Amino acid sequence: MKYALLLTACGYLLTAPAIASAANPTAASTGSAGASATSLLTQISNAFSGGNVVHQVQLTGSATWHAGSLNDSGSATLSAANTGTSQLQLVLSSSGTRTEAASGQGTNLACTWSGEDAVAHNIDPGNCWRPVLWFLPPLSLQPSLLPTYLGAVDMGSGPVGFGTETYRHLQSQLVFPDLTGTLTSDIMQRSTADLGLDPSSFLPAVLSYSIRPDNGAPIPIAVEIHYSNYQTINGVKIPFTIERYINGTLQLEIAVTSAQVN
Repeated sequence: MKYALLLTACGYLLTAPAIASAANPTAASTGSAGASATSLLTQISNAFSGGNVVHQVQLTGSATWHAGSLNDSGSATLSAANTGTSQLQLVLSSSGTRTEAASGQGTNLACTWSGEDAVAHNIDPGNCWRPVLWFLPPLSLQPSLLPTYLGAVDMGSGPVGFGTETYRHLQSQLVFPDLTGTLTSDIMQRSTADLGLDPSSFLPAVLSYSIRPDNGAPIPIAVEIHYSNYQTINGVKIPFTIERYINGTLQLEIAVTSAQVN
């Protein structure tokens, strides 16, 4: 198996198998959900918050970072708002403080990462083209707040990501029909995210998408997030276990210990 040295959005050098994402984008005619997807989005919202609008969340807990032979641990703080702003901050015992941040919506999305030197680094713009919040997708999928440029498609039931387990499958992507044809196609292709829902609870179980190295090289890096151990905080279901995989290898484990929701 061929291995590649890749720079992640968090600013770490990570050696991992060079496996491409298996996502196949499904084009939407507009940036809104069809009837089937609208029904599914309502079910997700009802499962997430009883259909009530959630404006902001902050999660705190412990984290374990895996990169090659490095296994570092420390604290984690994750915050996000339904305006598109989000941040992950890790304070690790050996590696120091690591931060991932995103801001803006639509074509104004911007993402940065910084290491223990606190210097912010821009990443490949296409890695910001993400229709859902990676650590809490339902925050981005609330029906009453769904932006017109977010396309959603109900893909029925089937596997999502690397596994074979059957989920209810929602595919989302950013759709900007007013942009030039090539750019519109590129954004749709690179922003596609596949969300696997537990077929009984309609809560997210897995999220799958792909990114590229920070230098923009056309090397697909598969990202997969797993969610489990849901707990109810102020009427909102929060996953207290979040695991992020890069090219099928576990990169980050977060064990949430407290959550604030409003």
